[in-house]
Amino acid sequence: MKKDDFKCKSCGGMMRFDPKSKALKCENCSTEEHLPSTLTWKRHALHEYDDRVKYEEKEVISVIECNSCGATIEMNSHETSGKCPYCDSNIVMSDKAVSVLEPDGMRPFSIDRKEVENIFSNWVKKRWFAPNALKNLYQSGKVMGIYLPYWSFDNHADCDYTAEGGKERTETYEDDEGKTQTRTVTDWYTVRGSISNDFKNVIMRASKSLKDSLLKSLEGFNLERTISFNSGYLSGYNSEIFKVPMWDGYAEVKPIMKDKLVEMIKADVLKSYDKVGEIEYDVYWSNEFYRLLMLPVYSMSYSFNGKAYQVVINGENGKTVGEYPKSPVKIAIAVILVIILIIGIVYMFKK
Repeated sequence: MKKDDFKCKSCGGMMRFDPKSKALKCENCSTEEHLPSTLTWKRHALHEYDDRVKYEEKEVISVIECNSCGATIEMNSHETSGKCPYCDSNIVMSDKAVSVLEPDGMRPFSIDRKEVENIFSNWVKKRWFAPNALKNLYQSGKVMGIYLPYWSFDNHADCDYTAEGGKERTETYEDDEGKTQTRTVTDWYTVRGSISNDFKNVIMRASKSLKDSLLKSLEGFNLERTISFNSGYLSGYNSEIFKVPMWDGYAEVKPIMKDKLVEMIKADVLKSYDKVGEIEYDVYWSNEFYRLLMLPVYSMSYSFNGKAYQVVINGENGKTVGEYPKSPVKIAIAVILVIILIIGIVYMFKK
């Protein structure tokens, strides 16, 4: 879609994507326009990546003209959509959205901005150590809906391993006083074996705009239901092109996959043994593929007592992760209660 396509054919107003109707909706007359939602599993072999990148991204400022009011607006090289600061019209640079690498799929927003307030409020209420004032601090003007780029990886892993398998047995012995006692001892054996696993849709963020620790904790995207990319879904939301190269994303995903393989090795050894000791393994990776996906995230920044905090919300299922200040008073109360509880338990046992 081009920028003109986001104007309402009925009244000429601007249209934005509505998460509830899953369509473009006019902000003036509520006219709706259907958007395609074709499921896609499009993916690419890793070795195709370098050829597919059309040009190296550079930190430049693009100056574009708002079709609604004619104002000239600066947008950073990593931004592909946003709002005009003068008339609040939606701006989607649809050509730029695919200029570095065309997204292979996306998940649209399912949660609208009205729901974000309740989600944030409920999240804060469950933070017991958060100051009471924070529960009334919701700042709707600072909520930003963003389609963030993620890399999704599929591959097959064949793994040969050597491990220590321990078998427990009970033996009797005499203690220093000559009394017969029993104890459990472990006999260790060398175990060799092999496992394999098909990894699918292991994702890693490709953005650097939000805090890394938060994005890595944000889960629950329905990656089995990704649809073909369409810039109409971006209207009314911000979006970014990827800032983390695919190879870097794959390098970060590998330890996650290896952790899964180690758990599988442990489970394999425990089929015949009681314990698992040291493990050594070699992995052969094959059928390696990647996808570039655009996934919906709400970002909220707020300040409390002069310090900035950030919260991110999965725009599809409402899962929330974030930072929040801790009340020294509440922490002190909790410590006092724990001390009183310990003293009470000690007193009861002395009686």
